[in-house]
Amino acid sequence: MGDFNGTLDDRALSAVTSPLRSAQSEAGAGFGLTWPASFPVARIGHILVRGVDPRSSWTLPATDSDHLPVAARLKL
Repeated sequence: MGDFNGTLDDRALSAVTSPLRSAQSEAGAGFGLTWPASFPVARIGHILVRGVDPRSSWTLPATDSDHLPVAARLKL
């Protein structure tokens, strides 16, 4: 989980992201856009999983960060 400062199709992140699944893509409602917090147009914060099943994923209310935080419910 983290603020990757990149989308899942960013080739610079593929070594980290390619073996994992996105909780938002699999179980999220909507687009899950996280940046910028004031008017999100891109998803650059991710919860990526392997070995667990995402049940839901969502963004949380804005904080002092320029990105929205993300959350997910996972089945272990």
